[in-house]
Amino acid sequence: MSAATSFGTETSAAVLGKSVRVTGEIYCNEPLTIEGEVEGSIDVTGHLLTIAPRGNVRASVRAREIDVLGSLQGNVEGVEKIYVRNGARFVGDIHARGIVIEDGGFVCGKVELSRQGIFPFGS
Repeated sequence: MSAATSFGTETSAAVLGKSVRVTGEIYCNEPLTIEGEVEGSIDVTGHLLTIAPRGNVRASVRAREIDVLGSLQGNVEGVEKIYVRNGARFVGDIHARGIVIEDGGFVCGKVELSRQGIFPFGS
């Protein structure tokens, strides 16, 4: 019996808790929430990456969408949309279809937006 079945949910999601610290590469084939610290690279191509308010990520990132509520330092690509929420901090380059920066969100880096479907999800 899968975890999704045992909890009665339709979709699964991975969570790295606030006491977790990862150094290296993360590959995840489901939505991922980071509450702790990650340094290295994160690949959740085709899924949502959420960086919780106290999450601290220093990594290159590939994801369908990124929701930054904490801190993200690194370059992101293959992103349909990135959200930088009030109180969040993003430092690095963004290659995405869209970006939403809430009042109070901080962004420092190059932003390259594209309307074309150039993001090779699943490759």
